[in-house]
Amino acid sequence: MSLIVTSNKTEENQPEFSDAFKPYSYQNRLLNTMKIPPNSEVALQSAKINKNGLFVLDRANAGFCTWFNPPIGSGALEHPDLENTTTQPFRAVIGAGEAFRAGGKTERNVEDMANDIQKGLNESTFHPSLITSATTVSNVVTPVYSGVGNQAFEGFKFTATQETGVTNRGKGDIEWTDISKNNAYPLTSATGQVAGTGEGGFLAQVREMPLCQNEGEVLFDFTGGQLGAGDGGWMCGISRINRKRDISAAGDYDYCPTYFDDTMQASATSLVQPWKSPEGVNQNWYADFSVIRHKDLLYVYQSGHSSQRGMKAGITMLPVTYFGAHNVNFATQYDIGSNGSGYDELKFTLINEEVRIEIGKAGAFKLLCDFTTLKAAGAVKRQCFNPVNAAEWAMYPVAAADSVGGNKSIAIQSIDHYANYPKFDEALYHNYDWWGWSQFYNETAFCKSLEERDWNNYNRTVSGINGNGLLIPKLLTGKGMTDYVNSIITSKSVEYGKSTDECNTQSTLGFIGASPSLPTVARTDLVIINQSAQAPKLISNISLFIRLNNFTQQTMNARQGTVSKIISHLPRFDNSGNETGGLYFEPHEKTYLALNNPDTLYINSFDIDIVYENETLCTALTGKTIVCLHIRPQK
Repeated sequence: MSLIVTSNKTEENQPEFSDAFKPYSYQNRLLNTMKIPPNSEVALQSAKINKNGLFVLDRANAGFCTWFNPPIGSGALEHPDLENTTTQPFRAVIGAGEAFRAGGKTERNVEDMANDIQKGLNESTFHPSLITSATTVSNVVTPVYSGVGNQAFEGFKFTATQETGVTNRGKGDIEWTDISKNNAYPLTSATGQVAGTGEGGFLAQVREMPLCQNEGEVLFDFTGGQLGAGDGGWMCGISRINRKRDISAAGDYDYCPTYFDDTMQASATSLVQPWKSPEGVNQNWYADFSVIRHKDLLYVYQSGHSSQRGMKAGITMLPVTYFGAHNVNFATQYDIGSNGSGYDELKFTLINEEVRIEIGKAGAFKLLCDFTTLKAAGAVKRQCFNPVNAAEWAMYPVAAADSVGGNKSIAIQSIDHYANYPKFDEALYHNYDWWGWSQFYNETAFCKSLEERDWNNYNRTVSGINGNGLLIPKLLTGKGMTDYVNSIITSKSVEYGKSTDECNTQSTLGFIGASPSLPTVARTDLVIINQSAQAPKLISNISLFIRLNNFTQQTMNARQGTVSKIISHLPRFDNSGNETGGLYFEPHEKTYLALNNPDTLYINSFDIDIVYENETLCTALTGKTIVCLHIRPQK
């Protein structure tokens, strides 16, 4: 029988240092060849390692979600359930998943861990008030320390700061982008004005800055849309940015949402579709909220779901009956053809989740459509706007006009946007716009599910918490969304839906029993702070294994589905119950493995690795490692 002592060559009293012989992978060469008799077997006698206080991450403990909205619960300022919200949890992975997309593991100290959490926050924060650039957000994580010299790690602090600064962008800085079907209808753009130059009119969008939620305004001048001998068909609105969508086998494309449906059942033909461009071009004038002239009448439309129109599942543009007893300004549908009031301007205002549209001339405006005012005057479903949902958080001006009777134009005088919000970039906007992210990663199913909720369904008039099919939009207090909280969801939640199925970071982030998180300090101005409920333990909560690489034993790693050289398991806790620092392991009963050597083995070295169950090296080890092996004749 033989006892073999192996180690890396680090000094015993300096465990923080390591040379080329790593504590998790080393080789001991022999001065003289060792002879191992035929039919021998090997087992682990004992092992001593130094395990750092590091986070060890893989898919099993790195997933979380962010939530920016009122919480779900039974309180007066809470949503009763997910279906009665305008958003959903946004999935995140610590480190953005870079280290373990292929099933690997990664070790992180506290500061590196905070940086990796920030990567996850950057990829899962989408509300425009929290966006500071194309790659950064104001939803920030920092480690928290206490005690003498701030040495005691307490957990992580998450701070979300809403932006309130608004910049007014004038017409001299506004450029229009062609979003017509097949980009086939030419236009000109100068000093905020867009005009068609050929048959078919134009459909265009200002793809620079979105309208901000802090009472941001966009002002249209539709004078040029009224020109010509024809009916003056035109549209002014605000819309999300849509990527090209294939619409035929012939290669046709448009710029509508992935699940936009423009079909109409014969029984529903009474619903006018003024957003269908005339002149036989079969083009949809899509906008999430819009005002449209069709023939002589003025229409208001919003995007939404209609479960009883014979549609495919998805959304379409649905009329809003803005006129009637609930609108003191418009008892009947307005005749924009004769335009007795001389209107020439439209103002769209975004107040958190509410859109308000006003029509006017010479700077004097009258309310055309909203939720708050019309609902208070008796408006019911279909007579006022639904709330803005998360897929519509970033909405940009859009305009269209036909060419019947001559080419027409629409102009924007100005638009209000957040000062730090990035200018639109086709290659980058999926980083900070949830709708853009969903299109880029083919994940629009979550957006579709959100937009098919009852409050956004044209035909659901007796549903919801108030029994009227409506959902009250969240507004502003001062200049901020003070009803909103920024929460971190660290465990699967029935209340918050399927998006949370892969949330598994309660222990990792220190939120055991506190998921979703709630603000831990009183809101200051528009700063929301969440902090770990308990200090995460700096430990590896997974087992390690010793691998003897250059011998002839064979084991089976079923997790990998491969033959292995592993000879022993090192559990999470050592013989004294410790889990970090200097750890000593000695099996109570050795497991001997046959070397399968019918002849004498001649050994010149011992090649030792300390690995995880997936056989990647455990780089969380430092200092001196000692592994003792026992070799004996096979019994």
